[in-house]
Amino acid sequence: MLESISFRYRYVGMTATAFKPTTPESAAEPPTQGYTAAKGLLKILFEASSRSESLMGTRHEAQVGGCDFDIPKLMLLGARGSGQPIRIALFAGLEDHGAVDGMAAITRLLIQAELNPTLAQDYAIFAYPLVNVFEYRSPRRQIESFDRRFANEHLDGDVRFFRTELRKWHFDGMLTLRTDPRAESFRATVRSHLLAKEVIQPTFDVVKRVVPVNRRPIKVRPSDMRARLADYAEGRLTPPPEIRPYPFEMELFAPGAASQELRIRSLFVAAHEILVNYRRMLSHAPNI
Repeated sequence: MLESISFRYRYVGMTATAFKPTTPESAAEPPTQGYTAAKGLLKILFEASSRSESLMGTRHEAQVGGCDFDIPKLMLLGARGSGQPIRIALFAGLEDHGAVDGMAAITRLLIQAELNPTLAQDYAIFAYPLVNVFEYRSPRRQIESFDRRFANEHLDGDVRFFRTELRKWHFDGMLTLRTDPRAESFRATVRSHLLAKEVIQPTFDVVKRVVPVNRRPIKVRPSDMRARLADYAEGRLTPPPEIRPYPFEMELFAPGAASQELRIRSLFVAAHEILVNYRRMLSHAPNI
């Protein structure tokens, strides 16, 4: 079914106002190819949200490194099933290389779910398509990396924004879309053997139709308090360890050796299948 889903929106060569440099120096910086593509993707999302009853787009002002930015956030409510919606956070744009891949995959997922709300049934999806706004917009300027500033609880607006979001919403799950520039095959990390077996493994049966999948595609990371404290101290985008219950955390890595279109498609397919498989697992939970 996934292969029959077509992406109806172009994501190259469009413009948007997601970033707003405030100094002559930053305004004079020539835009990078990735920056231009990122603006186009954000325009697609915000234009779609302006016409939608299920997709809402907001921009949150933040000052980072002396520049003003709007951090984009999208929220999509799928068709209601039974009980409270499952709160899932999607993140992309953490690094410069491959940031557009994850952004484009999130864009495809949200647009398709907006066109067909049953794709996101039972979910409330919180999407943050461009986390690292400063490094992506102003590559010539030097400040500490996002993860280091996040670890040090820096007062920059982007750090304060994401710390607040992680504390406020108590996500049931967090899914981060990335590209590994040195990889030749798709892989994932997760903190649960159960999720690895019931959610990610069947996802790879579909992903391998798009790109090669690693021979050992799933790394199960420690889930104890000590490991979470270490991750938080290193600036990993994760909730504070004292917030309970813990959300599930997954990272998907598209292979840098694949073409950009295949990287985007593989991340889109993987994210879609994970939502489907996780919902199915919850419905079968009493029997697992």
